[in-house]
Amino acid sequence: MTDPPAATLTIRAFATLSRLSVKALRLYDELNLLPPARVDAQNGYRYYSPAQLPQAQLIGLLRQLDLPLVDIRAVLDAPAAERPELLRAQWAAVKAEHARRERLARYVQHQLQGDTEMPDFTVQTRQVPAQHLACLTRHVTVTALSDAISDGFRDLQTLIEQQSAEFAGAPLVIYHGEVNADSDGPIEVCWPYSGILTPSGDVALRVEPAHTEAFVALTREQFEFPAILSAYDATCAYASAHGTGSPLPCREVYPYDWDNAAPGEPVGEVAWPYTPKGA
Repeated sequence: MTDPPAATLTIRAFATLSRLSVKALRLYDELNLLPPARVDAQNGYRYYSPAQLPQAQLIGLLRQLDLPLVDIRAVLDAPAAERPELLRAQWAAVKAEHARRERLARYVQHQLQGDTEMPDFTVQTRQVPAQHLACLTRHVTVTALSDAISDGFRDLQTLIEQQSAEFAGAPLVIYHGEVNADSDGPIEVCWPYSGILTPSGDVALRVEPAHTEAFVALTREQFEFPAILSAYDATCAYASAHGTGSPLPCREVYPYDWDNAAPGEPVGEVAWPYTPKGA
């Protein structure tokens, strides 16, 4: 066996100099984040160049920030001049996620203590007539929820306009299951319509029966997760106090101009169908 060139380091020597573990270096090689300079064809030993130390140390520092490997890959692939701004954006997203988890932790703590943190919502009720719905069913986790809703509304709006049907109410999202990091719903993105409509692609048409629902109007800030959970709690509590459950799932309704709403103005509603007492 020939000796490796003097300019390369064994994986253990490189691990010592880079302050990365041998296990981490093997993982980064498999992910093509930090492949060795040379792999011995006979025994598979990895050898690294001293010139790879800055990149190895950068990867180690980024991992200490708990950045996902996909974000680290983006930093490594970016031109050197663009890396600082890219990292700033990634770190802002990390901080936003941390703040979201802080709010969720407070919500869960109040739940466990039995003193649910409930904003002073004004719960209203309404009678919703039977309506024809154009629907798209989607299985999504929470990270993809917003895009699934906006894309679904756009596709339904296009279909209704192209076929010259009429919009017959505000678009809505019906939740048939939990949407979180582990559960993907499903959800139905729906738009009420009237007139003649022919389903296209994965759009389904159905009639939802008339029903009563409790609802609250929310600002953009109140719509943020997990703040919106309190709105679901409020509408569920009202429905339970004034009636019995409905076979229809809870939903979000969007009768307002989300994009142009001023701070403090409503952008949407959380609604909970129920059967009133005595009905």
